[in-house]
Amino acid sequence: MSKSPFLLDTKPVSYVIGEGALALSEKRLKKYRRIIILVDENTEKHCLPVFRKHLPDIDINQVVVIKSGEKQKNLDQSIYIWDKLTKQKVARDALFINLGGGVVTDIGGFVASTYKRGISFINYPTTLLGMADAAIGGKTGIDFEGYKNQVGLFANPVSVVIDPIFLHTLEDIQWQSGFAEVMKYGLIMDRDLWYILAGKNYRDIDEWNNIITRAARDKIDIVQYDALEKGIRKNLNFGHTIGHAIESHYLNRDHPVTHGQAIAAGMICETWISSRIFEMDCTRTQEIVSMIDLNFSKFDLTEDMIPELIDLMRQDKKVREGKLKFSLIRKLGKATHDVEVDFDLIVDSLKYYINRHVTSE
Repeated sequence: MSKSPFLLDTKPVSYVIGEGALALSEKRLKKYRRIIILVDENTEKHCLPVFRKHLPDIDINQVVVIKSGEKQKNLDQSIYIWDKLTKQKVARDALFINLGGGVVTDIGGFVASTYKRGISFINYPTTLLGMADAAIGGKTGIDFEGYKNQVGLFANPVSVVIDPIFLHTLEDIQWQSGFAEVMKYGLIMDRDLWYILAGKNYRDIDEWNNIITRAARDKIDIVQYDALEKGIRKNLNFGHTIGHAIESHYLNRDHPVTHGQAIAAGMICETWISSRIFEMDCTRTQEIVSMIDLNFSKFDLTEDMIPELIDLMRQDKKVREGKLKFSLIRKLGKATHDVEVDFDLIVDSLKYYINRHVTSE
């Protein structure tokens, strides 16, 4: 990431990226007479003080706090936030700030874009996952009835402010979760990024500034070209069809998994499917799987869980006429989308994941 922040003004979203981006966003914030900020319990404790310290002249009129975790990304929490806004008589000319990781930017964007048919909002991602992926692109939404991102809409923030100062607040599991999405960009479009990461555990990487900038620019390039996911943006779904099913499976259990952990497992399965459909080189396939194994432990999935995972996939937004459309990789750094995959092959990929031997464990 640049030592000094840079502005990337891509209509309708303005991006401020780099060290010092937080302070640089002050001018835009001063345009609003009323500011509401959404945080979870973690970002209230660790990130809100940083925000206030670097923007001392910005008056925050209301702080809305939700509990932390994916389980909070639901309709009840949305109603809770809408209720807060309504009782405080928040008008349409207010600014809504999302200060947090993917859960906060997802639900916050959803709430802001539906309250009074939409109020302006800005994303300040505080996690690796948020900076590299979740806060960029205008996807907002909540989970519903046990299904991941079942309700939502495309709604762009007026700005996304990516400042690495917040990364110092992260726990190890949050670094790991974001790393799955970073790896994804190397696999689907950015070979050079993959080679920077190859063979490394996320704990040993010291090039995070550059890596976050690359991943963020990769996603910005895609969503500029295809804002509503009609074409190339679908490539970003690599690993997410099976990954979201795994994440939904664990969502209401005592030990839910992180988004990144589920996507990592999904990328292993979907790499295996890619190798079968596109005859990707076996050595390359094993390289990809080994890299994921180096950073993520294997889930304790069993074959008797497969029918439930398949049922969850049948509810996926990418199902058309009963067919499930995948985004897969033809080769390293090149993805394709709208690939119909038979459910038998999906089952086989899950069996591959479950039964394979992981030497790094």
